[in-house]
Amino acid sequence: MASVTPRGDKFLAQVRIKQGGVVIFSESKVFDTRAQATSWGERLEAKVKAEGPARHTSSKTTVGQLVRMHLEAQLKVRPLLGRSTIHNHEKIAQEFDQVLVKDLRPKHLIDYAIRRKTKDGVTPATIKSDLSPVSAAFGVARIAYEIDADPEVIQTAMHYLDEQGLVSKSKEIIRWVDQEEEDALLAEFERRNQHHQTEIDMILVYKFALAFPRRLSELGRLEWKDIDSKRRTIIIRKVKHPKRKEYNDQTVPLLAPAWDLLQIIPKLEARVFPHNMESASAAFERARNRIAITGMPRIKDLRFHDLRHTGISMLFWHGFQIAEVAMVSGHTNWNTLRRYTHIRPEDLHRRFEQLKQAAPSKSAPHADLSRKMAND
Repeated sequence: MASVTPRGDKFLAQVRIKQGGVVIFSESKVFDTRAQATSWGERLEAKVKAEGPARHTSSKTTVGQLVRMHLEAQLKVRPLLGRSTIHNHEKIAQEFDQVLVKDLRPKHLIDYAIRRKTKDGVTPATIKSDLSPVSAAFGVARIAYEIDADPEVIQTAMHYLDEQGLVSKSKEIIRWVDQEEEDALLAEFERRNQHHQTEIDMILVYKFALAFPRRLSELGRLEWKDIDSKRRTIIIRKVKHPKRKEYNDQTVPLLAPAWDLLQIIPKLEARVFPHNMESASAAFERARNRIAITGMPRIKDLRFHDLRHTGISMLFWHGFQIAEVAMVSGHTNWNTLRRYTHIRPEDLHRRFEQLKQAAPSKSAPHADLSRKMAND
């Protein structure tokens, strides 16, 4: 547990405790002599054993360190954890790097929320997202890391913030790309493609994102070898489950628009889109911003992810059922898909015509009755 290593003309003593492959306690100090370093390490090790890792570690661990510890543990079981999630953990860890776990009080979180609201002008949903890594880390600290963190501190603060309207769930807003916006985007992508340094054909990326409405990261993992030409399907590797924190492969049907696009996309590498998909997202945003400042300001709030919303909605507009759409979109919770099932007046007319064409050709009962009444 204790180790001593030379550091120039001095000696570094370090005591580390691991549990489940995760460091739950680490303390080090530099000494002039090896004997001093060894003595300090042995005394600290004995103290930790006597007090127990939870009590001793809690007295030294800051909230920021605990949040990073929990992030490290998550990355071991979920190596594809999103960049934004990692960023959120690090941001809130820096915020509470000077507060010891044992000293955290509800007021710390309340003051943070008020400052974010009044100074930064963020929404209640953003504040709740900011604080979620702290809440998650405190919730498992005792059982996972043997750190005596009191989750009731977090619960008390969150209850107060909820009552004051300072935290809330994010609103489920569906944003579609309309025809005028699409025309403008395609024109801007075409202009961009004329540049000799352009490597990403955003026209193909845009059209495929609508025809195959999956997450941007999933589009970037598609490989040519996973396409089944007979069944017209493709395997998406390492699809994350929203709640079970696990990954699996999904076989997804390639409907006609997506299949036709795959016939014209050049096979440059193993991946269908051999690009950094963050670069594709950035290219989309640059095109959107250029359009916004040159005559269409409403497009400013359009995100690349909204292409997925639009593509899913289009499947419903074409008459697909929830179970069928889920096979394409990858949703495991059908209730989530219900927000896309908005019925427009023109959809009813089209659906009525489809039903009328599919109905038997024999005369309807009310029509026979009308003819009988006319003859009488």
